[in-house]
Amino acid sequence: MKNNDLTIRILNNTNFSNAYEEFLLEKGMSRGKYIAILSIATLFINSSNENVRKLGYRIIVIYCNRVKDYKPLYDISVNSGIIPVSQFIEDKLASEKEKNFFTEINAAYSKNFVINNIFCSLQQKELVDFYNYNRNDSLSVVAPTSYGKTDLILHTVKNNADKNICVITPTKSLLAQTKARIVQANKPKREKIITHPEMYSGNEDRLVAVMTQERVLRLLQKAERVFFDYVIIDEAHSLLHDDDRNMLLASVILVLEKRNPDTVFKFLTPFLCDANNIKVRYAGYSLKTYKVDEYIKTEKLYVAELRDKHAKEFYLYDQFTNKFYKIDGLTTTSEWDFVNGHSGLKNIIYFNKPKDIESFVQIMISERQEILNEKILEACKNIAEYVHPDYRLIECVKRGVIYHHGAVPEPVRMYIERLYAELNDIKYVVTSSTLLEGVNLPADKMFIMDNKKGQSNLSPSDFKNLIGRVCRFSQIFDRDTGSLTKLEPEIYLVVGRYFSANANAKKFIQDSMYVEKTINDELKNVLLEKTTINQENQDKFENAQEFIENYEGGIIQDYSLRKVKTETGKICFMNNITEFDIFSHEEDIEKVSKRIKENGRLIDNTNVLFEALNRMFFSKITDDNNIKRFNNEETRRFYKMFLDWRISNTSLNQMISSFMRYWKGLIKDKDKEKLIFVGRWGDTTRDGVMPLWTDISKRTEEQLINLAIVRIKEEQDFLDNVLLKYIEVLNDLELLEESLYLRIKYGTDDKKIITCTRNGISLSLAKQIVENYMDYVEIDVLNDTVSFREGMVEAMRQAGENEIMICELLFFL
Repeated sequence: MKNNDLTIRILNNTNFSNAYEEFLLEKGMSRGKYIAILSIATLFINSSNENVRKLGYRIIVIYCNRVKDYKPLYDISVNSGIIPVSQFIEDKLASEKEKNFFTEINAAYSKNFVINNIFCSLQQKELVDFYNYNRNDSLSVVAPTSYGKTDLILHTVKNNADKNICVITPTKSLLAQTKARIVQANKPKREKIITHPEMYSGNEDRLVAVMTQERVLRLLQKAERVFFDYVIIDEAHSLLHDDDRNMLLASVILVLEKRNPDTVFKFLTPFLCDANNIKVRYAGYSLKTYKVDEYIKTEKLYVAELRDKHAKEFYLYDQFTNKFYKIDGLTTTSEWDFVNGHSGLKNIIYFNKPKDIESFVQIMISERQEILNEKILEACKNIAEYVHPDYRLIECVKRGVIYHHGAVPEPVRMYIERLYAELNDIKYVVTSSTLLEGVNLPADKMFIMDNKKGQSNLSPSDFKNLIGRVCRFSQIFDRDTGSLTKLEPEIYLVVGRYFSANANAKKFIQDSMYVEKTINDELKNVLLEKTTINQENQDKFENAQEFIENYEGGIIQDYSLRKVKTETGKICFMNNITEFDIFSHEEDIEKVSKRIKENGRLIDNTNVLFEALNRMFFSKITDDNNIKRFNNEETRRFYKMFLDWRISNTSLNQMISSFMRYWKGLIKDKDKEKLIFVGRWGDTTRDGVMPLWTDISKRTEEQLINLAIVRIKEEQDFLDNVLLKYIEVLNDLELLEESLYLRIKYGTDDKKIITCTRNGISLSLAKQIVENYMDYVEIDVLNDTVSFREGMVEAMRQAGENEIMICELLFFL
């Protein structure tokens, strides 16, 4: 058989399968067998079939790491353009006698692949060259984690000094991370970077914005003449989904192109089968594409079946042969015992549900010994002071564990991420799908405790994106701690109580990872050009069209659907009000608005505010459960209380105490309802099938404190993401007193503190800065800029400030 005729399917039906199994499992391997398998790998490397070549590379990586002979990997890396690997071998692993004339030539050649003092692979270099060559063309770039997509953003900002640039990120945490990288890359130059729409003054020489799609929409509403020359959409694969946020992202792209038909769009994503699948319907741009297909890391994938009523088995799955190889020695049915027995120095433990995260870390707390060194104790002290002494995270940190989900307060999340990255004693991060949204943490191994994301299984792309977070290039090739064993990241599916009882883990991993399986993007967003419109999604498609044309007319040719008749209706669309039918209610809302104006008094307190919100909006919402709750007087009373806390700039610690007083009052009052809405933290159903409620009278003090912490963060997010847009409508209708509006939106009406928060600084840190550290900061209220002078960190440490606030400050220096 000719080498060019080889395929994976043919190989799987030959004697190679047996030899490969012995090699993978190290069964009876002799020197002769290693020589034979290495010869086969060399044959594969020269195949015309891509997957056969990758299999050859996999064998060589495993062989070299196992026998510590890296010459075959060096040769393959040089010839394949995997320069970081060959350079690492030359610098760290090769003896002087192994170096020769050819290695000297290779070393000289490798210098052509240095970008920003880092050796890049051939396709990393090609990606940068492609991006630079096509700087004025719209692009779709598909490149896994570690391929420097963030560097492309930095390059665009730095090399287009006279252009307006917008970077759209999916989350506020990624927004802060991206802004910090831009600031660092442009030092010592200090350039205003807009992260809030209100930061835009109209006097900027050029506009650089880093925002979520919601904030971009608000900016476009606030300033009708705003346009951008370059728009970079990070994590662009999200456009495939049909949730409200990604429908909005597609709409924002259309409005941006309407404002400037010459806008250049750059779509960056770690995984996408067809780069053209994210082309937005009605958009005029065309996409040039670059897709990385280099194979540098070769994962080892394991499945441990621990569920009741299943045979307890442990397998190595190979993505080339599509076979499961049984491994002896599974001695436990405990998820934690398994994780503990297979852990590396740094480990990511993935869950779908935050409630499961909290449950699992409680087990880890009970099983792991406390680590009572100075740095750990100091970290625990900081968290206790900033949040609460009974915060469960403190007991986790004492045991070398952090957890990471959407309900962890943002400054705390930033602090514990730094702890995890810097302290060897912190071995575990237990996390949810927040890890899929660009969060980068060091890890040697990953344990997947649930194969879902939300209500559905992780898609093959999501799964590959998730496991790509393990053993990043910066870890593998680190000059001090790097190791080529990290070219073989270990991924464990721990199939226990957190998996669905009927989940087929084997099929899931085969569907996600088998190299011969054709994977297609699943297009659900009706605003994508290639999404099929049918009876099921027709209503959603029409709603999307109506939103676009009522926000910014003239985008859809021959538009024939509804248009609003009132200014109030227009303002509702401009603020992304989608929870009720605006056309049916706009005239009634306008009448209520006029009556409030005729009374001659602006809304200046939360009592009147909630009356107006209920009459104008909430009473018209019947489908959205989150908003429908406002038909309940107790719900309105709770949110009035929550808004009052925000208005009075109540600290997190004080809010926890207030929550506890409020709940204890409900428990003591026999006439009060004990069943409260807690969303995804619930354990009880009420008028539905989802357990979104809990009986607070049955919770312990510690449980209530930790429930308060997560609920405060989620209520703040609900206020910012849902309630606030209704308050923006009232403000746009000129019904709100300015001080009340500012205190609801920012927690203060102090213009200096507001300027700090608009720049991404938390309210608690902003307040400290303005009250105590004005000698170290320059706050320009008119231009909404904040710049720090040297010495502020030292001054804060001398004053004994909490390290959580200092850690946050470091993001802005």
